[in-house]
Amino acid sequence: MGKRGKKSEIWHEDAREAARTLKQGGLLLHATDTVWGLACDATNDEAVQRMNELKTRNPIHPVLVLVAEEGHVQQLVQDVPEAAWDLMEHVQRPITIVYPKGRGVSASLLGADGSLAVRCTEDPYSAYVIRGLGQPLASTSANLAGAATPRGFRDIPSQLVHAVDHVSRHRQNEPRGEGLPSMMVAFDAQGRFQFIRS
Repeated sequence: MGKRGKKSEIWHEDAREAARTLKQGGLLLHATDTVWGLACDATNDEAVQRMNELKTRNPIHPVLVLVAEEGHVQQLVQDVPEAAWDLMEHVQRPITIVYPKGRGVSASLLGADGSLAVRCTEDPYSAYVIRGLGQPLASTSANLAGAATPRGFRDIPSQLVHAVDHVSRHRQNEPRGEGLPSMMVAFDAQGRFQFIRS
């Protein structure tokens, strides 16, 4: 057990600390299944507003929501088309799906038409934090609006690092990755979909 067990404990304690911070309305900076991201409790209006202001993001462009399990998607959208389940199961890359009618999160996360973008994360750290929080995460890339997406922790602007309430230590020392955002697909009310980002 030795070193390996100890590493796991450190990882879990970091995630528990992140969940505690989020429960208090704080902002989290962490590695996700795609890129480094800013996150907050998706049900907390003030936290979502603060995240948008920190990123200088126009609130008319809503951010996506992360859940830990596919079943949680049903709690956030009125109807999940069969094709959406197929995409979640078979697409090899992380995929964000925009559903026509969202619910159960801050209204500022909904599009003007009531749509909601949701991704079921496969990243163990993010999933652990979501389960600890007991709520979905509002999530956006850890860059200022209009700037390049960070490919690693060292690419994140220092003003973001110093402004959040918890900076995850997990995966900070990894080499720069490709920094690729998720695939994105949007469904309409009839269950038809189109790729927005592939």
